Amino acid sequence: MKDLIEETRKLLHKKGRSPKTANSYLSHIRRLKKTFNNKADSLSTKELKDYLETLVDEGKSLSYINQAQSAIRFLYTKVLQKENPLPGPGVVSKKVPLHGVFTREEVFSVLKNVDELKYRLALMLIYSSGLRVGETAYLRTASLDIPNRMIHVNDREGEHIRDTILSHASADLLRRYLDSRVDDSPYLFPGRGKSNFVSARTIQRAFAESLLQAGIKRHATLGWLRHSFAVHLLEDGIDRNLVQRLLGISTPSMITPYLKLAKKRSPLRVQSPIDRFYH
Repeated sequence: MKDLIEETRKLLHKKGRSPKTANSYLSHIRRLKKTFNNKADSLSTKELKDYLETLVDEGKSLSYINQAQSAIRFLYTKVLQKENPLPGPGVVSKKVPLHGVFTREEVFSVLKNVDELKYRLALMLIYSSGLRVGETAYLRTASLDIPNRMIHVNDREGEHIRDTILSHASADLLRRYLDSRVDDSPYLFPGRGKSNFVSARTIQRAFAESLLQAGIKRHATLGWLRHSFAVHLLEDGIDRNLVQRLLGISTPSMITPYLKLAKKRSPLRVQSPIDRFYH
């Protein structure tokens, strides 16, 4: 296999690309190599689209994802002399590239078909709390406030980003999972070392396996769980501004695609406050 980084560096210099563009492309190709190892030069269109959608799920900016697409195209067409694996406008043509959502029944089926408790909880948190896959991967145990049913979402360095809800169902599963833990990692989902967290790709694999087990044959991505969280809340009459805050969306217009997908949205589906304590 070619030294993709060095070959790309030489060609970028030969073609007179600016240092800023060259550094951006090389950074993206390093990440691609880190993710796929020796397979980075022979990925299918589907694998590359899934990879880009993972960046979306991690909350990367539109410009970052567009740069990643451009770097991949340059790598495959110019360095490897192959056909463009990402023809057309690419994966990200909108600020929120919603490709679909699950029905509530499908969500239940997906979660029911995750065998390992660790990954069932991870997928449940993505749906029930609206977390991105990256936020789920590096979530710290100390960020979970079970008594107040709240998650203090942090970034990779542990800095607080926002708060979101912790469902009763997730809290019950969380207690079971914590009771089964024998390590002392600060991360809720530790990886291979005490200081490491599970990779987003590992969570993706657990999701893909659960889709197969559930018999869902649509080409769904992990991001659909987070999208479904937003759409189902809007369908239940929850205020769009609150949904936006729970998702960690900074631009109000980015909630619009979710509103369009919430076909059954009705203020009459809001729960009356008396139903919280009177049965």
